[in-house]
Amino acid sequence: MRAERREANLPIWITVSLLSGLLMISLMIQLAMAWQSYQRILPLPKHIAHLERLQSALFDTEESLALTDGQDAAADPAIQSRLQRYLQELLERGNHLAANTPDGLGAALKVLAADTPEPQLRLLQTLKILRGIFREEAAAHGKLTESIAAAAKFEVELGIGITLALPLSAVLLFYLMRRRIFQPLQQMGYMMELLGERRYQQIPLERIDPAFVPIFANYNSMVVRLSELEAEHLQNRQNLELLVEQAAGTLIAQQRNLAQTERFAALGEISARLVHELRNPLAGIKMACINLQQPLQIGEVQPDAAERIGLVIAEIERIISTLNRCLQGANHEPEPLRAVLVDQAVSELLMLARYQLPKSITLEYRGCPGLICRLPDTEFRQALLNLILNAQQAMDGNSGKIAISAATDGRRMTLAVCDDGHGFSGEFLENGIRDFVSRRADGTGLGLSMVKRFVRNLNGEIKLYNRQPHGACVEIILNCIAPHHE
Repeated sequence: MRAERREANLPIWITVSLLSGLLMISLMIQLAMAWQSYQRILPLPKHIAHLERLQSALFDTEESLALTDGQDAAADPAIQSRLQRYLQELLERGNHLAANTPDGLGAALKVLAADTPEPQLRLLQTLKILRGIFREEAAAHGKLTESIAAAAKFEVELGIGITLALPLSAVLLFYLMRRRIFQPLQQMGYMMELLGERRYQQIPLERIDPAFVPIFANYNSMVVRLSELEAEHLQNRQNLELLVEQAAGTLIAQQRNLAQTERFAALGEISARLVHELRNPLAGIKMACINLQQPLQIGEVQPDAAERIGLVIAEIERIISTLNRCLQGANHEPEPLRAVLVDQAVSELLMLARYQLPKSITLEYRGCPGLICRLPDTEFRQALLNLILNAQQAMDGNSGKIAISAATDGRRMTLAVCDDGHGFSGEFLENGIRDFVSRRADGTGLGLSMVKRFVRNLNGEIKLYNRQPHGACVEIILNCIAPHHE
């Protein structure tokens, strides 16, 4: 399946970010150029001051030379001292540009400090040295000025070039990024959205930049694999749902068979009661017949009368024997108690019950996590199933909710099943649960009877009540908390 191609629109934040980045680069370049200009100009004031002091030294030398009339005349000590101080300061400050300036200043100081009889000659030599230094410094200053002017011209030309090149570079960069980066990535993002919707579409590679072809080829391979896995998943899910439905049907059938067995057990209990009630009067009839048989054997009664009474006694014995066998068959071993995790048992039962209930009826369970009771597990599940089915039948096919809740006060467990039906009748609430008495016309009266017998066998309580505005609730209270919950 091929994907629809989405037109890539460059987000405004990306455009602004790129323009800001280019502007920052331009500003940084301009700042670097300004810094270089500053570094070039920075020596100028110091060198001008250096030239001024050097010129002052020349002036003092010429003045001292002018005041010296002859070769034997002594130089003015104040002017000579000031001249030496100027030269020493120039040498120490080092603001010169010419490389020979320190050597020249040192030579001038040596000449001035020399103790010779010709002071005018010393001054002439010093003047010559200082003029040479001044010429070299002036030439160096001129070169520096020319280099600064050339650099300034270059910076202006570079600034103009950057001003023209930046917009063109930005346009070219936008075009390349849009074509090579943003369009493929936006297309990939769109396809990822389709993946989230389980629409496994491949990306056509014809118009993809070669740099992104391996990525999109891998994506297409992933899409193919995901589509295959999705098909397998759907098939497995359908198979699993079919198996669960079959298993649920089997379990529901078993639950119905168990309910039928419970009904037969209830009938067996009633039969046992009936046997018990019939056996006693039959035994009395037997004894009466035996007592009559003895006088008849010695009396003047017809001979066959005693024989007929003997036959009656024999039939009564056979009936008593049959009733005894029925009574023995009604007595069955109760299911053993075991630790039952109530939430798990109820949840498993509700999972199966949902397959038996109409979709218009919802099941809601509010449990008590970690609650463990010692119960006959099968009888507990059957009793809860009977309560749920009774609640469903009480709603007469209408939509509604069956709410099941489990709670504990520390020693007893209360399990409640409530429905949205019409509720119990006043007569039913007054008389309570009785065998073969149902609140429905088509009911057998054995469901709640079985629940009552289950609760009674565990020494528990059962409560029936209606809730407002409509509906009925059945609560069973069992003393069944496991030892570690006590």
